Amino acid sequence: MEYVTKVGENAEVLLAGKLAFDKANVLMDELRSLENKGVKSIDFFCKDLEYISSAGIRAIIFAKQKIDRNVEMILRLHNVKPEVFEVFSMSGIEQYLEFID
Repeated sequence: MEYVTKVGENAEVLLAGKLAFDKANVLMDELRSLENKGVKSIDFFCKDLEYISSAGIRAIIFAKQKIDRNVEMILRLHNVKPEVFEVFSMSGIEQYLEFID
């Protein structure tokens, strides 16, 4: 796997560079592999994430809504750069995510 580095009740995802359409599709496929596997939270480590497109945001929303519909999924985004946070803010979904410095 390219992004998901650990799976249990918690999954860890390392994001770096530019998360645009092509990489977002890879991320989405990996997140789909977590469906109904007992994952209750996902930590996205974003220290090296420079850019996120709407496709990248869609992958993160997928994680929140679809991995396990019977669980209130907790998503934590660590060390998000201000320019990346601005994209989340403009999309209006930052209130549904937990941002940790």
